Amino acid sequence: LSRMLGFWASDKKEEPSLASALPYFSLEVLGIIHGFFEKNDDVPLFTHDKRKEMATKYPMVHLGTLERFLIARDYSVSKASQMFDGYLEFKKVVNTPGFSEKAKKTLGEGRRNIVTPMGRAKDGTDVFGFRMCLITEEMLNNADSVADAAAWTMEKYLQRTGPYRNPRVTVLAPTNAIDNAPNIPAHRLIPILRALSKKLGANYPEFAQRIVIFPFPWVGRVLWEMVKLFLDPKTSAKVCFLGGSQERHCDPDETMYELVEKDQIDPLFLKALPELKSSEPVPNKTNAESDK
Repeated sequence: LSRMLGFWASDKKEEPSLASALPYFSLEVLGIIHGFFEKNDDVPLFTHDKRKEMATKYPMVHLGTLERFLIARDYSVSKASQMFDGYLEFKKVVNTPGFSEKAKKTLGEGRRNIVTPMGRAKDGTDVFGFRMCLITEEMLNNADSVADAAAWTMEKYLQRTGPYRNPRVTVLAPTNAIDNAPNIPAHRLIPILRALSKKLGANYPEFAQRIVIFPFPWVGRVLWEMVKLFLDPKTSAKVCFLGGSQERHCDPDETMYELVEKDQIDPLFLKALPELKSSEPVPNKTNAESDK
């Protein structure tokens, strides 16, 4: 077992320890396992002081979870602890009775949901679609509620992923307009993008592997420079842009399929929405089309 731990840690370029070999367990569980080793096995529980300090503060929490918060705060235990405590408080909110139904309604019903879970990217990360064209005037007026609902989606994803797999996502964010959607101009979406970045960054650090925005014209660089001011630098560094046609309902540029296989993307993701029935509320398009 000692040799196995040494091999695993050397592959990760760090000193071998039980904690580095088994990051999906809590300190409480690792302490029990460590007790079965003989003294001459020479397998330390920790070789990283910051990880040990963080784990000691939260002995019931999986080390992999704590690691995400440490990375987000550059291994400052005090800052990571403050961040993690904030997440625990937010977790209580999303688990209150009735929050799930409220979140579903906030994000949009059915195909009008702005967040779409899909398949797997080629790098093994889970794919989520984020359709900016589906954002309504009501959502813009309630940006914090939308951010809470999006964070609820990530909490549910975390629960599905379980403790033994690192939660990492690739976000596909197309910019095309589609028929029967609000299609609010991108420059008006900055408040909601800022709220999303703040809420998700504070509670689900190190989730995003890559954020793919497409198609992205060169003139959009000016807007990106504005949006980037409201994003965490670590998040903005994960954003990449792809070219392609800006026509409605067009397939993405072929470079997209270098990241995500076509069969892993919802086939309706980029297609027109059905017309609303007369009994359904019409999304507010105030000045949306005229502002293009």
